[in-house]
Amino acid sequence: MGTVRLKPGPLSAQAFNLGSIVAVLLACAAFGACLWYGVFRPLEALALAVVVVPPYLLLVACGLSVWLGFDRDARARGRAPGREI
Repeated sequence: MGTVRLKPGPLSAQAFNLGSIVAVLLACAAFGACLWYGVFRPLEALALAVVVVPPYLLLVACGLSVWLGFDRDARARGRAPGREI
């Protein structure tokens, strides 16, 4: 017998949004601390933010979606385990 898998509800969507906001605030705090302590100059921090922050946010979104159960779509739910297409 197959396992029953419920689709994520509204609390999962809220947790995903909150996790994304926390990740953005954490990135801003890290760059602010680096600027405050003189690790980077403003232009260096801006260039680094343009290069590093988008992949960081993508990884956070992927991690949150897998953790909260958003990684299953209709095709994955309809497929029998061990059956190849």
